[in-house]
Formats: sequence, C-alpha cells, structure tokens
Amino acid sequence: MKISKQKLAAIIILFLIVGLYLFLRFSPYPAFENFKQQNYSTSIYDCNGQLVQVLPVDDGLRREWTPLKKIPSEVKKIFINAEDKRFYFHWGVDYGAIAKAALQNAKAKRIVRGGSTITMQLVKIISPSAGSRTFSKKLSDIFNAYRLEARLTKNQILELYLNSVPFGMNCAGVTSAARSFYGTELSKLSTDQIKCLSVIPRRPVAYNPIQNPKACADCASVPLEAAASAYLYEYPFYMPHYVNYLKKQAIDKNGKLPHTLKLKANLQLQHYAEKYLRTALEQSYSSRISNGAVLVIDNSDCSVLAWIGNGNWYDSQNGGQLDGVLINNQPGSSMKPFLYALGIETTDTDGTPEYYPSKIMADIPTEFGSSKLYMPANFNNRFNGPVRLRVALASSLNIPAVSLLNDIGVNQYLDFLYDLGFDSLRENGKQADLGLSLGAGEVNLAELVPAFSMFVRDGKYLPLEYSGKSEKQIISSDTARIICSILSDKDSRALGFGYTQTFQTDYPSIFKTGTANQYQNIVALGATKRYTVGVWMGNFSGETVVGKTGSSLPAWVAKNVLDNLEKNTPARDNTGFEEPEHWKKIRICSLSGMPASQDCPATVYDYVKDGMKLKQCQWHQRKGDEILIRYPPEYQTWILDNKISAQINYNSAPLKILTPQDNAIFYYSNLNSDFQAIPVQVSGGYENTLYVIYDETEYAALSRPFTFSLPVEKGQHTVHFTCGSETAAITYQVK
Repeated sequence: MKISKQKLAAIIILFLIVGLYLFLRFSPYPAFENFKQQNYSTSIYDCNGQLVQVLPVDDGLRREWTPLKKIPSEVKKIFINAEDKRFYFHWGVDYGAIAKAALQNAKAKRIVRGGSTITMQLVKIISPSAGSRTFSKKLSDIFNAYRLEARLTKNQILELYLNSVPFGMNCAGVTSAARSFYGTELSKLSTDQIKCLSVIPRRPVAYNPIQNPKACADCASVPLEAAASAYLYEYPFYMPHYVNYLKKQAIDKNGKLPHTLKLKANLQLQHYAEKYLRTALEQSYSSRISNGAVLVIDNSDCSVLAWIGNGNWYDSQNGGQLDGVLINNQPGSSMKPFLYALGIETTDTDGTPEYYPSKIMADIPTEFGSSKLYMPANFNNRFNGPVRLRVALASSLNIPAVSLLNDIGVNQYLDFLYDLGFDSLRENGKQADLGLSLGAGEVNLAELVPAFSMFVRDGKYLPLEYSGKSEKQIISSDTARIICSILSDKDSRALGFGYTQTFQTDYPSIFKTGTANQYQNIVALGATKRYTVGVWMGNFSGETVVGKTGSSLPAWVAKNVLDNLEKNTPARDNTGFEEPEHWKKIRICSLSGMPASQDCPATVYDYVKDGMKLKQCQWHQRKGDEILIRYPPEYQTWILDNKISAQINYNSAPLKILTPQDNAIFYYSNLNSDFQAIPVQVSGGYENTLYVIYDETEYAALSRPFTFSLPVEKGQHTVHFTCGSETAAITYQVK
C-alpha cells in the first residue's frame, strides 16, 4: 500500500512532535531535580493556632510551603494577572508578550518590562544563573521552560512558583511574604495588600513596600495606605529548646519536620510556667542556683504542653541554650516512688506481697555492703525507728529505701527502670549501686516526667510523643493506685516535711521531691489525673550551692503550673484517685503496722491485699491498767540511744549480726590507736546469753543487750557467735 506524501509528512511530523515531547519530558534536568529537593520552612503552631516559630532554611531565609488548593484563589488570580495573563494558554513561552516587552523597552531605551512567563520565572528560580540577560541565556530559559511544561501540569508549575518566588527581605514564597511584610497569614491579606506583594518580585528593592511604599503602591495601582501598612515582621521565637528537640527527633529518624506542625503545646501555659521558673531562679540567685527547667505533659497521650529548657535562652553566661529537660542530673529522692512500686509488685511464692503500705521498715542506723561500706542517713540526720512503708515513702526517709533496694537487688531494679524509659541509667546506673535508692544515678526530666505519670495512668507507661514507642503496662493498676494514695497523703508526709502548704491543692494530686549533689540539683514532680509536671533547678556549671535550698522552690513552681492547668480545664474531676480493686482497708496499729488489737492506742486504716493473713499486733500488751510497748530486737540500739521508755522483745527473732557486715574491711591508723575499736551489735536469739569466739579464742559471754567492741588488729579475723542452739559467724579484715 502506497502512502501519500502528505500522510508521510504528517507521520514524520507526528513522530518529531512525540520525539520532541519525550526529549523535553525525559532529558536530564539536574537543576530541576535538585530544586525539587530544596527545603521549606516548618511553620510550628501551638494547640490554639498561635505561631510558635517559622524555621529558616538557609542563612535565615524563610520559605513556607502552602499547597495550591490552600492558596486563596484571589492570590492566584492577582499574581497571574500581574505576571502572566496568558499563563493557562501558552506552553511556557509567550512570544507575543516577549515581542511587546521588546518594543516597550526599545521605545523607553531601557528595560521597563520583561516578557518572561511564570514558567520562565520558575526556570530562573531553579537556576539563578539562567537569569543572565544574554541571548544565549534567554534561549536556555525558553528551552527549560518547555521542559518544565512537559514535566508538570500548569497547577504544579504555579504551585512551585508561588511557594518559591523571592521577595527579598530573606523570604521566599507568598506565605512567607504575607508574614514578612504584613505579619499575617496569607488568607488574611486584603486585595490591595496582595497586589502590593505581586509586584515585589519584579524589583524586590525598588518595590519593597516597607522601604519604598509609594513606588510599590504606584506599580500595583493601589492606594498608598495598602503599601504603607507594611512593616518588618519579627518572627516569634518561642519554645526554642522544645523545637530543637523536635528537629533532632526528626533527624534521628532520617526524616525532616513537615511543612506545618501543629503542637499540643500551649503557649499561654508555656509563658505562665516561664514566669514562675524565672521567679524561683531570682529567689535562689543568692544560693548560686542559676539554671532551671520545666516539662509539662498531658497524661492522656504524654504529649508536651510546655517545655522550658532553661530560665533564659539568651543567658550565655549561664548556658541559656543548654536544655535542662534533656541534661542528666541526679534526681535525689524523686526516684523513690519507682523503687517502692517495684517493692509492692514483689511477691513471695504464694503470691503474697512482700511489701505493702503498713509493712514496718526500720529507720535506724544501718550498715550496707562490706568492702564498700554504705551508711546512709536521713536529710535531717534523725532516725525514726519503726515506720510504716506508707510513711517511709511519703516522708522520703532514706534508710528504709536503701534497705528495700538491698532486699530487691540493684540489677532487678535497674531492669525495672530500663522498662520505664530510663535509658540514661544504662551508662551510670550500676556504678551508683545502692545509691540508686536515693537517686544517685543520673537521669533527665524527659525520662522522669512520663515515668512519674505512670502512677496516675493506672500503671501504664508511655514515653514522650514523637518517641515512636508504644504504651505498656509496667505495674498493676492496684500498685499504681496505692502509690497515688501514699504520695497524696498529707498526714504520712508530715513526719518528713510537716504540714507544708506547698503540696496542698483543692484537686487530687501527688507530689514527690528530691535533692542531690549537695543541693546542686533539686527536683519536684507533681501530677493530677490529667497532667504531670517536672521541675529541675541547679547549676550546669557544677558550682556549689550556698546553703540548703531544699526542694520547696521547684515544688512551688510545679504546684502553680498544676493550679493553672486545673483551673483552666473544664469539667474538673475532684473525686480523688481510684481505689485499688484487690486491696481493702483494715484497721491497723500505727506503730506496729499489724492489724490492731484492743490494746493499740493509735490506729489508722490502710490497704491489705485480699487473702493476706497478718498477725494481730504483738507490740502492745496490757499489764493491768498499763499498756506496755515491746519492740522487736533490731531496735535495741535505737531505743537505748534515744532513751525511749519501752521494752525490747529480745527473744522474738532469730540471731542476727547487725554490725559489722561479713567480709567488711577496716583500716588501722597509728593515730589514737589506743582508742580504736570495731563496734559489734547482735540482735535476736532465743536465749539471753551470747558467747563470742574471736579467732578460735573465747572472747566474751554477754548478757542483753548484745553490744560490745572488738580490737583493731591487722589481718584476717573470724568471729563466731552462739546463743543457745543458734550460731552465726562473720569474717572481716583489718589493713
């Protein structure tokens, strides 16, 4: 079949057109590929839509992205009318416009108008060097304009142009231009203001409405007032430490922040918390406390409501840009609730809790360890004898906490804390050893606050938002509720803190404070059903704090923040924390912690787990009209030292060596050698005579109380103790 010349020509032309299109569509265009990867600013808003920050991309340039469908139609219409009226009717090049511009320029003998289409202007933005006004560069612009038209739809070209067109003043794109020149969102511009913006890209300096309002108004054909209303917008710089955290989180996940980020944070709350933190820092200035941090979260999802990394970002003298929320410090006693929660979770073989709110814990001088001897003391250097677990935690007593950790084991406690998100302790936790019970390991507020919220979240732990980790049940809901009961108990707190008003709220709340490092770090944690607050104050520099500031200042900050939150939260629930489901309250003796007898003079009600069988109080015994108190034998030294009028039930417990510890190491000194001695205390035993054999030599036969001293003699020594049929032995060394 013979093809006519006309058909052949048509086929050839068709192939040429298709080939040209494919070439324009698929030929390498590296500059455009790089352009598509350019960064755009992230516009960050708080929960109320208030602007927090607009992050610059390069050298302070702000270039915000707005999808074309969200750009007001009037903005699109005015910019097209100003720059390229025939935008939707050409293929990237408007030769009529080029010819008209050439005639006007020739007539004026200067460049008064350009013939570039929006597509060609986008080409110049993609390759700035392509804007050179030579004939070859003009041809290059035309060629690349065709390539863009082959690759993109008209709306895609317009979208890229409106989001990238430079306006000077370190801003690009219409959204950033609206903000930079008029301090508002793009959707809130007036028609005349949009017209003013539309002419700026032609000559960004000459038509800048801030510097040259008349020239801008004349070019845009609008009243002078539209241009004169422009001003240099000062971009907000709120929550800088939190924003830095968000940027780092994005980088760590090999990503970047979205173009628009709406936070659950509340700027009003942020400013409120900043005010109180700065007030607290001012009050502690004479004590050389110069740094502080606050973290506030919503318990429902552990989202950040306020994040203050330091009192003043601009305080370079005191490391203002360091983030105290993320810096590891010793948290002191603020860690104790986690230890006690683990204790309550610990059960014996039949499922009975080994620790419970009324269990008696000995707050007496106690030695822990052997070669590394550890003898903790309370913050007030007093010993309170037998105290119920509830009181020991609420009043933040040290010796019961160390005893608890010594019983549970450091490794088991660390594994528990790792599950609670305390990854910082993987570096220093084991070195802290028993000091972990008193917060000797270093952690940060970003770990402490969500962990503390577990108690008001029924034992469920959830790390901070954007962590990528999921919620998990760490402790039972009953244990969490018992801890809430203890930490909200003002009567049990009175032994350690008195009836301070700092912790008094008219809504259900829990608090825990802590001090560490000679008061260089003071911490307060507070929580309600809906919110948790953590406050740290101290020194990044490591300077010694003057005097004992205690934790009242951070507690004051935490309480005020919670007051503000609860006051401004509708439908506040004041019903108190939920009761544990599998525990019931019974009447117990406030001294012995056992179910009260008719002879117990002071009683309280506290939780006992269902099925627990506790013996009735044996400490109070009636003798005629008098009620006698008989303490267990481990309190013998405490009773004697404090001259307490009470009896000691010496025979009620097995033989136990209180001090020294087995494998202890002592050091001999020539100084006052005649007065050196190794004190020995032995409690319990079912007979009233103790026989002591020192290095296989009979040393003493003692009557109650079993307290005496051994000589300080260099070498390895073994001491055997016999009380009736019971025996015990220790070995120690003197170097």
